[in-house]
Amino acid sequence: MKRKSLIYSLILAIIVSIVSGSGSVHAAARSITDIVKVTKPAEIKVGEWKSYQIAITDWTDADVTEHDFTPISSDENVVKVVRKTKWVSELHAINKGSATLTVNIGQKFEPYVFTVQVVDDYTVIPVPTPKPTLEPTPEPTKPVVVKEPTHAEIMIQDMDDYYEQLKLLENYEHKAVTSYNQKIDLGLKDSTRKTFFLSLNNTVVPNYTKFVSGLKNLKPKNAELKEIHNYYLTGAKLQLEGFTIIRDSLKTTKINYSKFDIGYNKVGEGIKVLEKMSMLVDNYKGKYLN
Repeated sequence: MKRKSLIYSLILAIIVSIVSGSGSVHAAARSITDIVKVTKPAEIKVGEWKSYQIAITDWTDADVTEHDFTPISSDENVVKVVRKTKWVSELHAINKGSATLTVNIGQKFEPYVFTVQVVDDYTVIPVPTPKPTLEPTPEPTKPVVVKEPTHAEIMIQDMDDYYEQLKLLENYEHKAVTSYNQKIDLGLKDSTRKTFFLSLNNTVVPNYTKFVSGLKNLKPKNAELKEIHNYYLTGAKLQLEGFTIIRDSLKTTKINYSKFDIGYNKVGEGIKVLEKMSMLVDNYKGKYLN
């Protein structure tokens, strides 16, 4: 009985959301500040340092975690940049003056540019006393209305976050499933027993064990994803149990066909649970991506 990888069901869900433009998933904008929030100083006192850092606000750009947001100083005699991480740097004030800091993360985005002033002492801006006037008081500026994400947009983002966690495990599942399918296609006989056993012992069981262990640590963010995840974990555990029993049935030159059948059927039980999980994924996509 062949085993199909179900991480790809979730991959399809993400692709659909990006192509359709549904909910909060859109093509990346040209401005860096559309995908991150920047915290930076405008002024630093000579001899001090202040932190420059970004916080990712839009995870829909596929490469966002790979970008290095370290700024480059136009004059390191004025402001020197000390990189801490891809997202955090220290700006050290060396001498009085001003320096332009540039953040360039590739052709998809315009460079982000800002200026830092190095001073002997911080500027204190006095609050002017208003002069009496007969002119009418201007109407107050309308407050900026921040659009709150809809429930569907939140659920789509939750799914994207779950998928990002799954991607870290994808290689383990793929190796195990590919190796198992290749050997089950050859059929079970004395001449294939040894290669089948070695595949299960050296590739299938070790990689699928890592996959199941990783699944246990995943943290879905809403109740519907938790239900999907529980089916995924239950089905994967059954599959791992089946793979292990099949491996043990092939340890000796005399194949234990009775034990092999038990393991084979256990894999089948896992597939049924994973088919239920796949159905729930389709329902989730239909509910929030349409």
